Amino acid sequence: MTRFDFQHPPFDVLTAGERETVEAAADIVFHGNDEVLLAPAQPVECLYMVIKGIVREMAGEEVLALYREHDTFDARALVAGQTQHRFEVDEEALLYSLPKEVVLHLIESNPVFGAFFFQSISEKFSAMAQRSGNSELQTLMTATVSEACVKTPVFLPGTATVMDAAVTMKQQRTKSVLVECEGKTGIFTASNFRDIILTATPAHTPLSEVAHFELITSDINDYLFNALLTMTRHSIQRVVVTEHGKPTGVLEQIDLLSYFSNHSHLIAQQIELATSLPALKEVALQIDRLVAVLTSHGIKAPQLARLVQTLNTHLFTRAWRLIAPADLVENSCLVVMGSEGRGEQIIKTDQDNALIIRDGFVCPMLEQVVNTFSATLIEFGYPVCPGNIMVNNPLWCKSLADFRSQIYNWMYLPDTDSQMNLAIFVDAEVVTGDASLLADAKRYVASIMQDDASFFMRFARTIDQFDTPLGLFSQLRTKALEGEKLLDLKKGGIFPIVHGVRALALENNLPQSNTFERLVALADKELLESQLAHDAAEALGFLLHMRLKAGLDALAHGRKPNNLIAPDKLSTLDRDLLKDALAVVKRFKVAMRHHFKISGF
Repeated sequence: MTRFDFQHPPFDVLTAGERETVEAAADIVFHGNDEVLLAPAQPVECLYMVIKGIVREMAGEEVLALYREHDTFDARALVAGQTQHRFEVDEEALLYSLPKEVVLHLIESNPVFGAFFFQSISEKFSAMAQRSGNSELQTLMTATVSEACVKTPVFLPGTATVMDAAVTMKQQRTKSVLVECEGKTGIFTASNFRDIILTATPAHTPLSEVAHFELITSDINDYLFNALLTMTRHSIQRVVVTEHGKPTGVLEQIDLLSYFSNHSHLIAQQIELATSLPALKEVALQIDRLVAVLTSHGIKAPQLARLVQTLNTHLFTRAWRLIAPADLVENSCLVVMGSEGRGEQIIKTDQDNALIIRDGFVCPMLEQVVNTFSATLIEFGYPVCPGNIMVNNPLWCKSLADFRSQIYNWMYLPDTDSQMNLAIFVDAEVVTGDASLLADAKRYVASIMQDDASFFMRFARTIDQFDTPLGLFSQLRTKALEGEKLLDLKKGGIFPIVHGVRALALENNLPQSNTFERLVALADKELLESQLAHDAAEALGFLLHMRLKAGLDALAHGRKPNNLIAPDKLSTLDRDLLKDALAVVKRFKVAMRHHFKISGF
């Protein structure tokens, strides 16, 4: 048992020997309200970590930051030997005090520990990625059987034959059936057919004679790890899942392992097998759970967003083909746009979709079909788009010729809505149908805006629609809302990068829709300075990660996800990285103003 708390950054990355050093050197100190701990005129001789209470960082009379439980301060000042700011107690504070020489030794010997304080944003993310190793084991140890894909059992009576079982298993696409006979329940599996063949058992043999009635089971509330141990112990590939002692499902070994190693593949399989909208809804509701699991495994937000985009594409395609008549599917192109089109939406925040219809094709029941599709996505957990950018809105459901006319109006009769509608459309990606329709529309976009510098200036200047919430002395600027000081990640950080990159991609007729892929292409073609492109990608990745964490927390507490976070509640690590990311946003906006000559407009 140690008296120092090693469960929080940056001390969670220390080796056993380094922890012993910290344990021996750390003191616990107490300071009362308004006591000054560090001041500009004083040497900095130790690093503090808050145990209880609050410490405020001040520039004159302005509060720059608040440090709460597990936060540390001030490593940069420790290395420099002095601080530019004043650190004083806001509420009675109990602190760990770690001597300067010990901290400097740890920074030098442990690069991950050092990354917490001093490296660039990209280097910090690379080093911090090493932290995720323990999360997967924790998920494995705490997940329950109910969280995995437990298949609904197929029952047959004991009087049914082996041939009946074969036919049923093929029709139901299952590898096992449960057999009910004289008040007992048994199981007959695909593996049993091997013994049937080897023993030349007749196909008309009753299942009561060949099924196994000594079931190996797992309770639905038991840990998945225990279910895996049970399968391993008995050398079997499935267990019967029970609830209150009664069989309610079958858990296959492949499904259990998929939950941990490749749960997304399992969801994709279930989408393909779904034959009704209610069945699809059950699969759709698993996607948010997958997001939470993979986030806990350390999967980065950009990669996770791409995975979710793929799953959503499968889901939307299956739903559309279950709802729309075949001739409409063949003569139209269903697309997703905005963050969904870019592959940057992770949590279900809204619907951004459209339907491009082949010129001359008429579907008498079009209105009913698109209304059903939009309503179905709402049932699946995808909220209504606040801007009504959905296929059931006539503005986003029309023929190719009408779309081309609308695109022309968006460009040459510009207003705020037109600019944003065009921005949303250029991020479009095909879901299903005739992809040539979207390709034609995008070629038209490129053809009418070549070498039009004034258009690109108007289009790109939207990056200044919202201020970057980073003030002097790297202070995070917040707004009071419902009693909290909040910061909008999308307006202040995500949107300027996404839209600036989108403007560059549109100007240079790049085919990519994803912001990260656009940044790579821009850097490769020397259309954007490579270091700025790299830093912008890292900053955007972190901001998406922060929004994802906040969204998952909101869902866990029954709230609707949004783009707002409370910086005061962040750890020292996340707060510092947020400042670094917003500093990159500021630098990126300066580059975009210069490139598109926005300041001269």
